[in-house]
Order: sequence, then C-alpha cells, then structure tokens
Amino acid sequence: MSRNSLSDKAYEHIKKRIIYGQYPPNEMISEKIICDEINSSRTPVREAINRLEQDNLVKVVYKKGIMVKDITLNDIKLIYETRLLIEPYALRNYGMNIDKDYLKILWDKMKNFENNEKSYQIDDELHMYFVNQTGNIYLINTVRAIYDHNMRLRILAGQKVEYRIETTVSEHDEIISYLLDSKYEEAAESLKIHLEKAREASYKMMLSEYNLEL
Repeated sequence: MSRNSLSDKAYEHIKKRIIYGQYPPNEMISEKIICDEINSSRTPVREAINRLEQDNLVKVVYKKGIMVKDITLNDIKLIYETRLLIEPYALRNYGMNIDKDYLKILWDKMKNFENNEKSYQIDDELHMYFVNQTGNIYLINTVRAIYDHNMRLRILAGQKVEYRIETTVSEHDEIISYLLDSKYEEAAESLKIHLEKAREASYKMMLSEYNLEL
C-alpha cells in the first residue's frame, strides 16, 4: 500500500473513532497504537494527524502528544447557527426539487431510529439531501464541512439526553409529512424547530457533563 493510501487509511481510522466516541474529548492518542492498528509506519499516521488538526478534531500538545479536541458551548452555537441558516432555507426555497419517492425511502429508514451509528448516518443522509436540493455547491460544502463535528456532537448528546431519540422520530415525521404534501414553508418551520430542540439537547448535555452554566 502506498504512503498516501496509508495516510488516508489512518485519517479515516482516527476520524471515525473520534466522531463515534471511541476516542473521547480530551483523550490522548498514541501514535504507536494507531500504527499497530493499521499496520503502518509513523509517517502516514503523522500526516493523518496534521489533517485532523486542520479539521479541528485534534490538537498537538507540546511535549505531551496528540489530544482529541473538546466540544465547547461555542462549537454547539456555531454548528447550529450554520444549520439554522441553511437547512430551513433549503426547504423553503428548493423543497419542490425533492424526489418524493426517494423521500419516502428515507422516511421508512428513519422509522426505527435508535441511538446508534446507522441511525445517525441515515439522519445525516436526510438532512444532507435537503441541502443538496439547492444545487449550490457553496452551501453544500459549508454544511458538509460541519457534519463530522455535528455527528460527533449528536452522538455525545444522544448518549446523555435519551429523550431526544423518541422526539427526533416525531419531529422528522412532521417535516417529511409536510414535504410530501408540498407544504414547504411549514416543513421549513418544522425543521427550524427540530434544529433548535437538537441544539438545546446538546447544550443540556454539555452543561450536565461539565457542570457549566449558560
């Protein structure tokens, strides 16, 4: 395997473990363990770490090593500020582009939403599908850039705020029902409320975890 391929493999390996909580916030990552896990030398792993640092997922601490970046209240604010600006706008202005047959397929997948990796991937697929309907590569890339952080945040929040699992299904049902009825303004408003509730759940998780106050 080429060095570039090993670097990509290391990057995806570490990123996935960070996003899905196997490497929790503030944990130190061992280069040696990663090298052993993917059967690689240190150079591709260090290249992967550089990329992850640019993605704001890790930071290199002088004389200590590689630390998984924490998620802060400001991170939550910025993630949901971006989503609230773009996603309801996408439904309000481009909802008519949605393929309703494909939407029904996604809806069927969402009906058994659980607190696990597969369910969150389907959730991301649905929300990204909304944004893709704009055909605006700048909006699409902006949302795509924050979705790794958003997935990580939702998994951490879902583990701490279990009541969101049931309400998430209900909120998605309402959004999709409006879209199938071509009620794009109502769908956009429902999506806005859904994102605001998700933001509040994330805040609650952070406040509980770190005994913080807003």
